[in-house]
Amino acid sequence: MIWSSNKGWIGVDLGSHTVKLAQLEKSGGKIQLAEALILRRGQPWPGGDEGSAVEPIESSEEIRAALSLGAGFSGRTAAVVLPMSVCDVRECQIPADPDRERGTLVAEQLDSAYGNALETREFGYWPIDLSPEPHPTSENLIALSIDHSWAAQIARDMTEAGLVGRVLDGLPLALARAVKLGGQVPLNEPVAAVDWGCQRATLCIVVNGRPYFVRCLRGSGFANVIDALCKSLSVTREEAQKLLADHGLPNRKLNICDDLQAVIEEVIAEPLNTFVEELTRTVTFLGQQRRSLSPTRLVLFGGGAAIKNAAEFLFDKIDVPAEPWRLRGDWSKGHSLPHLSIELMGPAIALSSLAWAKS
Repeated sequence: MIWSSNKGWIGVDLGSHTVKLAQLEKSGGKIQLAEALILRRGQPWPGGDEGSAVEPIESSEEIRAALSLGAGFSGRTAAVVLPMSVCDVRECQIPADPDRERGTLVAEQLDSAYGNALETREFGYWPIDLSPEPHPTSENLIALSIDHSWAAQIARDMTEAGLVGRVLDGLPLALARAVKLGGQVPLNEPVAAVDWGCQRATLCIVVNGRPYFVRCLRGSGFANVIDALCKSLSVTREEAQKLLADHGLPNRKLNICDDLQAVIEEVIAEPLNTFVEELTRTVTFLGQQRRSLSPTRLVLFGGGAAIKNAAEFLFDKIDVPAEPWRLRGDWSKGHSLPHLSIELMGPAIALSSLAWAKS
């Protein structure tokens, strides 16, 4: 069925440092952003790039506050996504066995890492075979999973916030949907959707609205950039983010580099170089080993995407055209923040669009 309302669901992106909510609406044949809001957590989640928080952490208070502050939100149906720092992603090859369910075969693949996956994990999967003809004896998939306790926590959060959770989505799928909504590149071209999140950076190769390759970039969380600025310049996290958004990095292609941009570039050189090295390593691997997935363009999401001139900086370093994500059309109809960084809102906006997806 297709949801008939002109309002999308409330998309809830639960990050380790912020909670982001967004809701789309259809008006005059166009999709617009009816409401969006970013709420900073009072205390960031523990954990980091190499591991998730030990125990699930509730988010109902932040969700309730965001719903209250965002006067434009309507309805109670929601879709949710968790950060990759609490998820496991892996490619699986399962037998092409018509007598056994895919889910059971994928669970057996996950058992090697988690024991009885059917008892301990919530997981989903999607096929990634790009060949025109299916392989007669095996099938390739990407499996994304979280611990049962996290899924149970999200269900409680939705209930306590007064929302009805319809979908617990995976970030790679939300990014792929956001790329399609952005309309920045031809759908049949492989696009590197890079979520430069606080605890973890994630790269997804998207073709025709589906993620065919997913890699978490080691040691590349955006929080490392913020921490470097805070330590060297003795500023708060909010001040560091404002420096990055307002001044950012030099634009070598246009020969633009003021004194403050030069200082910022020097101060964040180490975490920035780590991020660039991981991106370069991944793009090189794809060009050598999976040429059909070698990206023609890079689309940036997350906190790192809000750095001024970040896309131009990356283009210069990895020789792949880059740009921050944008929502196609008039996204600025209404939102609660006067200077909303739309590139942070991609997954939440994509979740809202699920209201009109076929099920």
